[in-house]
Amino acid sequence: MDDDASKENPTADFNKIDLSQLQGFSFGTQWTKDKDAAFDGRENADRPHRDGRAGAPGSAPDRRDRRAFRKPAGEGPPGPPRDAQGDRPPRRDAGEYAGAPRRGGTGMDRYERGPYESPYFDAAFFPEDASFNALVKTIRTSARTIELFEIARTVLGKPDRFVVVVSRKPRSAAAPDAPPQPLYISVPDGIPFESEDAAVAHALELFVGNYFDQAEVEVEPPKGNFLVINKCGITGELLGPPNYHRYNQLVQQHHAAKLPRMPFEAFRARIETVRDPEVVSRWLEKMKKVIRYTWKGPVAEGQAALAFDGFEEARQHLLTQARDTVVKAASNARFHGKALETMPRTEILAAIEGAYERQLRFPLDTANQLRGRLRREHFTIFKKGSKGVSYVCAVKRKFRVPGQVFSESIGNLISFIEAQPLVKAGDLALKMLGIAAPAEGASVTQEQRERMLRMQGDLIWLVREGYVTEFIDGGLYAPAAMVEARKKEVEAEEVDPENFPEAPQAPEPAASEPAPREPAASDATVPEAAAPAAVAGAESEVPPPTEPSVA
Repeated sequence: MDDDASKENPTADFNKIDLSQLQGFSFGTQWTKDKDAAFDGRENADRPHRDGRAGAPGSAPDRRDRRAFRKPAGEGPPGPPRDAQGDRPPRRDAGEYAGAPRRGGTGMDRYERGPYESPYFDAAFFPEDASFNALVKTIRTSARTIELFEIARTVLGKPDRFVVVVSRKPRSAAAPDAPPQPLYISVPDGIPFESEDAAVAHALELFVGNYFDQAEVEVEPPKGNFLVINKCGITGELLGPPNYHRYNQLVQQHHAAKLPRMPFEAFRARIETVRDPEVVSRWLEKMKKVIRYTWKGPVAEGQAALAFDGFEEARQHLLTQARDTVVKAASNARFHGKALETMPRTEILAAIEGAYERQLRFPLDTANQLRGRLRREHFTIFKKGSKGVSYVCAVKRKFRVPGQVFSESIGNLISFIEAQPLVKAGDLALKMLGIAAPAEGASVTQEQRERMLRMQGDLIWLVREGYVTEFIDGGLYAPAAMVEARKKEVEAEEVDPENFPEAPQAPEPAASEPAPREPAASDATVPEAAAPAAVAGAESEVPPPTEPSVA
């Protein structure tokens, strides 16, 4: 082999990984947002809901539940969503959980529930382009080997690292010829909804400023003989006299903005009638101020922009003139993970959260989606053992054959690593060269420094050539030499016959021996990944699904 390559002295920053481009990547799941308080103060308020406000025409923009997309609680999955009327679905019977592990106290048969699985929607997660490119650059620069599952968990670690694809599940076998029902997508942010009205209400609630300028103006109060005023029995807000021509519209807007999860008929039943001249005067004073919506869209030359003193009139104009900028129908929806922070509590969000937790527990689908994309980036993907764990590295592995000659220092190093499987790179100076970490304020001799630099340069060469595998935690592995025929077979199949061995237990140091040095931060700047043996035999490769395109 190339003797000269081993003689080059490495630079002072040998075996260091520059992660400045990654800024925040870690090979372990982390969340940037904690759980917020319950959104309405009710018991079990953090359970998913359908967003009842979506169906009401004339919905006016107002405050809403803006809780961020959160990792499902560790103690259990999110509960099934309530229906549009705010009632819980029927309790699942024990037969659905047959065979599940039991838990609970005396006299109570309870079953462990897994993540929620929606009967209506499927959700999948794909890497976001910019985040994926940064991750690829980091792995390629380090030349280290990482479990495919750990890369998948890194992608899932934060919403800004992935995109979500949602689609309806296939219809039942009872109606195989029925046309598939589309999803309705809010165009400004790409969030999907079950109904068109829900998508429109969401888009106008968050993005009405994209279409209209808004200003509070004074107008003439309503004219007429108003003797009574109806008010909301829940919020106490004055709605208006029943004989006012816009009364029904005001009632619908109030329900959609203030009480969207309450059934409309139950809300109407709580409306109170007040016969008091002072209350009538208060309502008339309130009606002197309105929000004026001025159209931002194109207008005919020489004409002023249209203005509307009511939200419903502005909404109707927008849907007539520029509907395709508000809502569209599609067979599936693809949107950035960050959009989940503003997504309302619907059945679709419950489906996403359930799928997300299943992937956190066992990210097979996400890993298989990454597999093809990493191969297109020319990464090597291989398994240890026919049912073992998949690993990813930017360096193509090389296998030695008997009698292959290296320089003396490289040959000694590769033989030591072969005899000490999964020895840490930071421990080589002590375990191979017998050079202990110097005491504070002391320094190694010039001879010791030269030996360490030579060894580290040899290690860099072996790792980048593919003869030694360096894992993300700094562990090193060198496969034994194999005959030429076996070498070609292993390289062609990308599946090694044996799994990586367990790391040997370090012997207790004698009293006279210095304690082994803890690896410095520079030895491995990426946190340790899970040990390969932790999920050995758990992964199964299936053909990766194709990322669907949005119609």
